[in-house]
Amino acid sequence: MGAGLFTTQSEQKTVRRTDDSQACIRSALRRRRRTLGLTQEDAAGILGMSRLTYHRIETGTRRIRFSELAAICAAFNCHVGELLQDGQLASAYAYAAKAILGDASP
Repeated sequence: MGAGLFTTQSEQKTVRRTDDSQACIRSALRRRRRTLGLTQEDAAGILGMSRLTYHRIETGTRRIRFSELAAICAAFNCHVGELLQDGQLASAYAYAAKAILGDASP
């Protein structure tokens, strides 16, 4: 059966739009990791996760959580805006990451 069989058109559009933002992040994440000369195994080790989990994040099988995005930025020595193309989305991710890590000051 099709994945969209029980979803409305507006739900499908929302999912696609969200997936597009994740695709942007994944692509930038992959470029940043390669620029640093890291393998997926290396990146996973730095982040304290299995290589399979990291691989799933990069390939889109698994969504990136706010807390993971913050940890990735810290480990890869980059700002969240470097992994996101949309400035407003970058601000939202940055604020959420700070809130999760305990620093909710805007």
